[in-house]
Amino acid sequence: MDARIRQAAVTLLASKGTRFTMDEVAAAAGVGRASVFRRYPTKRDVLLDALALALDAQVPETPDTGTLEGDLTVIVDQTLAGWHSPDLARTTKEIFGEAGRDPAVGEVIRTAMRDKRKRDWAIFDRAIARGEMSADTDPWLFADMLVGLVVYRGLIDLPQPEPQQIVQALLHGFTPDRHHNRE
Repeated sequence: MDARIRQAAVTLLASKGTRFTMDEVAAAAGVGRASVFRRYPTKRDVLLDALALALDAQVPETPDTGTLEGDLTVIVDQTLAGWHSPDLARTTKEIFGEAGRDPAVGEVIRTAMRDKRKRDWAIFDRAIARGEMSADTDPWLFADMLVGLVVYRGLIDLPQPEPQQIVQALLHGFTPDRHHNRE
């Protein structure tokens, strides 16, 4: 019964955003309203649990393409995929808005995003070993810059650049390459 209630809450969160009701959770789980309230005293409690479960389920495997550029492009593609789905983009915006009102929602999002970035540290270790990245690179800053642009643009409805544009800008910046100018 617990699993059915959790699954119903995650499904409703994905389809309706935060606008689902406890009665809808009970109906979707095929249980009585009292069963839901015994497990979750408030809608906020079921929302926080459903959000944590949904974010955890959305975590794809860490890519290993053999190059830093390839791995980063896969991560950007994965991040963009959520924004290309109108329903998922709407729900994501709503949840980020809720995070501004409820610090507990913000903490669930922050924890899930940090956990995902931490799982990707192997990318940086491999890139350092291959000489593609400086050993003193701040992986938190790098990872935040990698997905931050996509999330920012998604939240305010700006067109998204191509994944390769994002990766190239992050890896090479916007200043002219002095080595190419000397040749």
